[in-house]
Amino acid sequence: MDEKLVATCQMFLVPATILFAALAVATREALKTLLCIIGVVVSTAWLYRLYRWTGLSDADRNTAFALAYIFFAAAIIAAVVHFWLWHKEWKGRGWTGFLDSLK
Repeated sequence: MDEKLVATCQMFLVPATILFAALAVATREALKTLLCIIGVVVSTAWLYRLYRWTGLSDADRNTAFALAYIFFAAAIIAAVVHFWLWHKEWKGRGWTGFLDSLK
């Protein structure tokens, strides 16, 4: 595998892994939602970087895209689920309920 590609994947895998570990220990749905959104942003940047990369073999490209899409899909699904759970905390209580859910 191309050494630059390995370094680039590590550059994105480390923060993505840290974000998922932080998600595991977070106690509030608002924080979990924020961490998931950050995970979506990191995964999107990773995918963008891979799309712009030229000169990769098909095997390297497919492997890198598989890793990036796994994290992207996990982040999207987790963001939707945690936003839904967070929304249930303040639904029907208006602006005050929303602000209370952030505490």
